[in-house]
Amino acid sequence: MTSLPKPKHRLGYPISQVKDILKKLNISMERFDDAFGVNTCAISKKGEIIYYKIDIERALWKLGHKLGKYHLWD
Repeated sequence: MTSLPKPKHRLGYPISQVKDILKKLNISMERFDDAFGVNTCAISKKGEIIYYKIDIERALWKLGHKLGKYHLWD
């Protein structure tokens, strides 16, 4: 994977999409959760957790995957 896919929700990545991304990158949810830390999330009208794009990029950056623009802010 050379870049993150477009988020399926207007506010960010639904948990189902996050799980697909992690599977493609061979990252466990436990490792991701440790890197993700405590962040705010949104809840879709269907009740699914939505992770904000910048928070996904930051967590993946911590795990060594520079797939967004977050790492450029350093």
